[in-house]
Amino acid sequence: MSVSKYILSTAIAVSLMVSPLAASAQVTDPCQIAIVKALAKYKKTYLKAHSKCLNNENKLSLAGNACPDAVTNAAIVKANGIAKAKIAAACTSVAQITGLGYRSDCAYEAATQGREGECAALPVTTVDQFTECMKCWKGAELSEFLAIVYASHASEVCGGDLGETSPVCSDLDCTTPLPDQHDLGDTGENDCQKGLGKAATKYLLKREKVVESCLIKGCTKTTCLAGTCTQYPTSAILLDKIEASKVAMINKKCGGNRTPQPGPAGFCCRCGTGNSCMVAADQATCEATVGCTVQLGKTCDVDLTCTPGPKTLTWWDNCPESDTCPGAAVTTMDQLTACVDTTADAIVDELMCFQFPGYPCPPADIDVTTTTTTTTVP
Repeated sequence: MSVSKYILSTAIAVSLMVSPLAASAQVTDPCQIAIVKALAKYKKTYLKAHSKCLNNENKLSLAGNACPDAVTNAAIVKANGIAKAKIAAACTSVAQITGLGYRSDCAYEAATQGREGECAALPVTTVDQFTECMKCWKGAELSEFLAIVYASHASEVCGGDLGETSPVCSDLDCTTPLPDQHDLGDTGENDCQKGLGKAATKYLLKREKVVESCLIKGCTKTTCLAGTCTQYPTSAILLDKIEASKVAMINKKCGGNRTPQPGPAGFCCRCGTGNSCMVAADQATCEATVGCTVQLGKTCDVDLTCTPGPKTLTWWDNCPESDTCPGAAVTTMDQLTACVDTTADAIVDELMCFQFPGYPCPPADIDVTTTTTTTTVP
């Protein structure tokens, strides 16, 4: 997200709101616990439903060939109802919620445009409205994550706009050059993309669950990540396992010889019988030639024979999640995996900032001004 659009007062620059949670007190309030657990289930459904839709679209097996489809929307609506019911059952009033340190409005960021502007303007006068506020911000962040992970459908995920005026996503930091926007087809590249999406989603959800569990037990972000919180001494071990599982899954589905690149995969213009081909300037020229078809992932060699080309994955040239642009270069699968880490970790921090009053928010990213007293976080 763009740093320039956020407004930080002098007080915010040197302090953050602290609730009993930030003072390393175990969370026991049923309302706080219900908020955490209900929204965790909502986020899981949101990510998995959208990922499934994109996977089907890539394989050209989606009716209407556009996401989100009716099935995805139905799953989100159902999850929304469940989350609202769970929170309403444990939180009797907005006063109870604000007493835990949450804002009395929805302006968690000084956003005035796009989806974030819509979220910031939401009212919070009832428990249901509070839940809608939380879901709005979280949905915008999760959509940003999906747009980065599913690079070949980033524009579609964000409603055609990856910037501050996106009607769906929190804005992506660095998006130039934009990867080729297209369906991958029933190909090895799509198998890699599907595995990447699954691995990245699992990583984000599991990392968030560990951090949430740490905070509920009274740990801080620092002690949780370091594994030094006595209430949750295994946190760092669990985070290491989550990282290893993600790397293993990406390697298994993508292999070690696939190259991420923003441009379209190579193609061979196969003509006639066997693997005979002709050199074509572009795919349109090939498709317009009688008797010729486009074969992706292959090249027409000097013998005019279609041969397998280098394995690629349509992805970002530079990691979109970055404080400065361009972000870190992404030319290998290892660099892609590192970008997934950077992105997921940043998104988790922002989700936790919304969800846990007193959680150290990303610098110059979240407006944590509240009507309550602020205290410097140690």
